[in-house]
Parts: sequence; structure tokens; C-alpha cells
Amino acid sequence: MSQIFTRKIKDELIHKIQNYLLTELDQKVGNFEAEFLLDFFSENIGPYYYNQAISDIQTHLAGYMENLNERIDELEKVPPE
Repeated sequence: MSQIFTRKIKDELIHKIQNYLLTELDQKVGNFEAEFLLDFFSENIGPYYYNQAISDIQTHLAGYMENLNERIDELEKVPPE
């Protein structure tokens, strides 16, 4: 799998996973375990979030393009008779 996150972001996410597991489940995990969990979710659940984001932007852009087409139509000039 290609590198999705920079090392800095990955370290932040690992820290968030560790804090969540400790706070919510009273489970202390090390960096290796938290990074392994992050990689698992990135590979197995990440594509669902990615695909939903693609769908959302397609919907947004379709509305934007419809509005843009209407605005362009407003620019059309009617020739004199």
C-alpha cells in the first residue's frame, strides 16, 4: 500500500488512537499496535470514506454546473428582429 499520510500526520493519528483506546476502553496500546490498527482501518474502511467523498463531490459539482449553465444562458444575447 502506498503512503497515504505524512509521518507527522500518521504520528498524530496514532496518538489519537492510543488516547481513544485508553479513555474509552481502558486499553493501553503502544505505537506499533496503534499504527497497525491505523493501517488496518485505512486499508479496509478508508475506501468506503473515499468513495463517499467522491460521490459527495460529484453531487456538489453537478449542482454547481447546473447553476453555472443557467448563469451562462443568462449571458446569451437576443439578436434584433
